[in-house]
Amino acid sequence: MSKLVRYCKLFEDHVGENAFDVSRVGILGNPYTHIKDKDTKALVKVKTREMAIDMYKEYFKKMMASTDKKALPFQRAFLEIVEAYKKFDVVYIGCYCKLNESCHGDFIIEQVVKYAVRDLLKERKKNKPQTVINQ
Repeated sequence: MSKLVRYCKLFEDHVGENAFDVSRVGILGNPYTHIKDKDTKALVKVKTREMAIDMYKEYFKKMMASTDKKALPFQRAFLEIVEAYKKFDVVYIGCYCKLNESCHGDFIIEQVVKYAVRDLLKERKKNKPQTVINQ
């Protein structure tokens, strides 16, 4: 598995199969914002950055658990990052949040690791030889 790097799209950019845009314009973007002094593509404004991230966490869990066809693009986009994490040495997660700011991208990174480890454990369990006890 690889290294996950969150970067700020204001200051750098990465392209390729190992680079993912989780900013608001993308499918994995946070529909919640704390930004009040300018228009954003966010659907809901909240009081603080922390509230926006906490609400995203619930949104993420709901989208990943959903069986609604509308959730499929979200699920596919996320699982594409998980697969890249398993394949590449470095995976880049880009958002417009500055690196010294908390970001929903940090939560996405946590979830990528969680899903990849879960998949690895499932694979190991599946490939583990069965012990037969003779009586």
